[in-house]
Parts: sequence; C-alpha cells; structure tokens
Amino acid sequence: MKNTIRVECKDLEWLYVPNVMYHEYEETKRYLQLIIPYRQEWKENETYPLVIFIPGSAWYEQEMYNSIPALSRLAERGFVVAALQYRESTIARYPAQVEDVERAVLFLLSKAEAFHIDPDRIFLAGNSSGGHIALMTAMRSANGLKDVRGFAASMVKGVIAESAPADLFMCAAEPIPAFMPETFRPSRNLLGVDEITEEVELAYEASCKMYIDKDTPLPPILLLHGAEDRQVSVRQSQYLYDLLMASGKDVVYWEIEGAGHGGAVFWSDTVLDIICEFLRREGLSGE
Repeated sequence: MKNTIRVECKDLEWLYVPNVMYHEYEETKRYLQLIIPYRQEWKENETYPLVIFIPGSAWYEQEMYNSIPALSRLAERGFVVAALQYRESTIARYPAQVEDVERAVLFLLSKAEAFHIDPDRIFLAGNSSGGHIALMTAMRSANGLKDVRGFAASMVKGVIAESAPADLFMCAAEPIPAFMPETFRPSRNLLGVDEITEEVELAYEASCKMYIDKDTPLPPILLLHGAEDRQVSVRQSQYLYDLLMASGKDVVYWEIEGAGHGGAVFWSDTVLDIICEFLRREGLSGE
C-alpha cells in the first residue's frame, strides 16, 4: 500500500562544522567547533545571535566534542554556537585564555557573513573554568584592559556563567575533591605558581572583585550553579551575585536544587528556557 504525507516545517537546518582554526601560535593551533544555520534559500540579511561556549576543564586541556549534542539543542533554538578551545594552563598561564577568547571573537566577526552571524549580538558562555574565562573576558575589557588589538568591550552583549569560580583565593582555600589526586592544583597552575601567595596581584587580576564597581558598566550576566556542587562551591556564585547586586549591575542568578557540578540538568529544557529568556530579554534572540 502506498502512503503519502505532507509535512509542514521551516526550511532551516543546523550544521556541525568541526575543527575550524581561529588562531595559530608558534607552539600550537586553536580551534572552534561550530554549529551554524543552513537554508537552501536565504532571506536577505538573515542572521542569528552568536553564543561562544567555553568548556570547563579546570583550565587544563579541554574535551571539545563531548558537549556537541547538548550545544546543538541550544543552536536549534535560534543561535549560532561556537565551542571554543583555549590554551590550557600547562602551556600558557593567565591571561592567555582571555586572549584566546578575544581572538576567537574577532575571527568569528570576520566570518560573520559566511556563518550568518549577527555581529551586534555576540554572547559569551561557559561552564566551570570556562565560565570563569567568559567572565574575565567581559570584565577585563569593560575596565579598559585590552589583550588583543581590535577587541572592544562593546562586542560582548552578555555573559552566562555556569558553576563558575569567581575568586581564585576562594578556589585555593577549598579542599581538593576526594576523587582528585593531591597534585590537582588548577588555580595555581592557571597562574603558573606553586602557591597563590607567590602572585597575589595576578590572582586578584584573575578574580572578579577587582573589576566590579558602581561606575564601570558591565554587560548583563546570568549565573547558574548547582546547590550541591562539590567541585566549585556554590558560594562562588553567591559571592559574585552579591558583589554585582551591591554595585547595581544587571545580574540574574538561578541556584539549582539538588544539582552538582555540571551534568545533564544544565542542558534540560528548564535551564535552556532560562538561558533563552535571558538572551531574548537582551535582544539576542534569533526569532
């Protein structure tokens, strides 16, 4: 028996483009994993907001492919998504990671037409150490610190930080998780020191408090953190939220009951709804 069906759907697909190099240093190359929109016939000037996602890895080498299925769920809600690989702390100390983000932003802006990116709607996001780097990138540039020529604070319209460390002194004071080896010292490795006290000024430069005051404008910030996080204490986001609120900044904070450090809950429809509501409120939606 012959069956026929008529299907009504939008002529829009999302394509995964792996390993797009955005910068080559003498010692290494850095890549982006892209999820971009595709149509057989494009409408004139049709563009989508860009979310640059920085994966968490305790500032060590990142696994760039694990989150692609989850990131595709965000892309399908109307966003170009770029997962960013940055130089790990074992080959370059802070603020090299911020420099990588800035270079990636400039690279993607140069390809905006090809990837159908709206250059006026660029957003930084990250989980764990990636959230920290997203915050540092936005906050440093807002305070006039330029790591890469051509990058401007106005290029970033908002930040989403999930389970992110906000203060390296708090990180250094927290006990090592029981499942980690004694040699696990990510915040120290990020600064290239044996003890935080060796580079107090640099530790301040890699912490949020230094960049928050009532006079310096910051982009809107969405904080998400699991209440039962055993790797990056929920106190980090609570502390950052209080700092931002006291300085009159635009910040939204959601604490997820029963959640630990990362995991599927951060890609659930409920959390994605929160993220998309934040983006839409800031005029960053692709709809």
